[in-house]
Amino acid sequence: MDQIIMEIQQGLVDGDAEYVKDKTEAALGLEIGPEAIIKKALIPTMDKIGQEFREGEIYIPDVLMSSRAMHASLYVLKPLLTKAMSHHKGKVVIGTVAGDLHDIGKNMVTWSLQGEGYEVIDLGIDVPPASFVAAIRKCQPDILAMSALLTTTIGEMRNVIQEVTDEGLRDKVKIIVGGGPVTQDFADEVGANGYGKDIFGAIDVVNHILGRGSGYFGTSEV
Repeated sequence: MDQIIMEIQQGLVDGDAEYVKDKTEAALGLEIGPEAIIKKALIPTMDKIGQEFREGEIYIPDVLMSSRAMHASLYVLKPLLTKAMSHHKGKVVIGTVAGDLHDIGKNMVTWSLQGEGYEVIDLGIDVPPASFVAAIRKCQPDILAMSALLTTTIGEMRNVIQEVTDEGLRDKVKIIVGGGPVTQDFADEVGANGYGKDIFGAIDVVNHILGRGSGYFGTSEV
């Protein structure tokens, strides 16, 4: 068991999605349960990668590759985990604001939130305020998450929050913001409920706002 777990861990570090997928399937073939794979291989490795990212030892491309590798493992495990998860931890609508076509960070947060047990509705890129409002009405999410990677587009976050307020929906949803030029001061200024400095910060703030614990997958859902 230790050997196959170590191989999955190394595959995550290397960012080799196909290798991680194959090793996850192999672990299941050895009758290692999905919960054990998550708790022994995925969680500690992604925590370590997150810490290295925060300390500047690795960079966004490295994290992206590791996140994709994690997603490959989850793709194999999710059908088996469904039986063990009686309900989602919460619902999140996410999108990159109008005028901004960047989606790498948003996608990383989406994948990670899904891995954490959240239902995520991804609106994509270049999303106007009206579309965010329509999604809140239709999906009734717990969290609205917005991303912006340009200094010229972060102002759209203010516009979205204003339109959500004007439509009488502000008390229906918690709003978090993130992206390269976004800061805690900016989040406070526009009236967001939370700010994610990076992918790991985004996961932490969603878990914190909804009282779902912290870290990848929490501890009570697997």
